[in-house]
Amino acid sequence: MPFFQEPPRLGNVYDGDPLLHEVLARRLPPDVLRGLEPELRELGALAAGPLLEQQLAERHVEPRLVTFDPWGRRVDRIELTPLWREAAALAARHGLVATAYEQRFGALSRIVQFALVHVVEPSLDVYSCPLAMSDGAARTLLDHRNEALVRRALPHLTSRDPAAVWTSGQWMTERIGGSDAGLAETVARPGAEGWRLTGD
Repeated sequence: MPFFQEPPRLGNVYDGDPLLHEVLARRLPPDVLRGLEPELRELGALAAGPLLEQQLAERHVEPRLVTFDPWGRRVDRIELTPLWREAAALAARHGLVATAYEQRFGALSRIVQFALVHVVEPSLDVYSCPLAMSDGAARTLLDHRNEALVRRALPHLTSRDPAAVWTSGQWMTERIGGSDAGLAETVARPGAEGWRLTGD
């Protein structure tokens, strides 16, 4: 009789992460952790179930640049993958950026935010990249204290409403390297007045 190995089955990502449990038990008060666990379990179930299945089903689907509409008008629109569209809405609803700025958990808000992202991100096709860029933009705006810009942009960057949330982007490249950071030729050297960059 032939034998076929059963494939591994991923269970709830939060329940199956003893190290995360240990860290959160040490860092969060018991009442905060008890209040947070239902959301972590919900995200853990999504990450091990529907989101993982969607990620596997769409593994050959890529974003697409639409330069012109059907009538020849220039639109330069990027059509995201279905999973990225779902990830954007889920990230807003669960406050994967907002949690750090709402300060509902005071000084523990970043720990809570990172725990939420840690549980769900592996099944979001690297959606942690735009999350990090949006979080970085929000933090930069607050640090630089341009009040008009903070009032205009921060509510969108930290919104829990998928229809109102903004995603920030960052573009860092060199002419020779494009998106391949390994080809970068810019050199940073310490000097008397701080670091000096040489290159493009």
